[in-house]
Amino acid sequence: MKSFQEKEKKLYTLLNKLNNFEVSQIQNKEQLEVESLKDQKNQLEIEKNNLEEKYKTLAEELENAQKKIENLEKNKKQDENKQIEFNQKLDELNQETEYLIEEIDKWQM
Repeated sequence: MKSFQEKEKKLYTLLNKLNNFEVSQIQNKEQLEVESLKDQKNQLEIEKNNLEEKYKTLAEELENAQKKIENLEKNKKQDENKQIEFNQKLDELNQETEYLIEEIDKWQM
C-alpha cells in the first residue's frame, strides 16, 4: 500500500510539474510574442513619425512652390502690361514720326 501511495504522490507531483511547465512555456511564448508586438509597434511609431515629418516638409515645399508660382504669374502679368504700354508708346512714336516726315516733305516741296 505504501508503495502505491508513494507512486501516486510522485505521479501527482510529476503531473503538477508537467502542467506548470506547459503553462510556463506558453507564458514564455506569449511574453515573446507580446515583446515582439511591442517592438513592431515601436518601429511602426518611428516610421509614422518619420513619415509625418516628411509630410510636413513636403507640405511646406508645396506651399512655397505655390507662392513662387503666384509671384511668377503676377510678374508675368506686370511684364505683359509693361509690354503693352511699350507697344502703345512705340505706336505713338511711329505715328509722330510719320507725321513729322509728312511735315518735312511738305516743307521741302
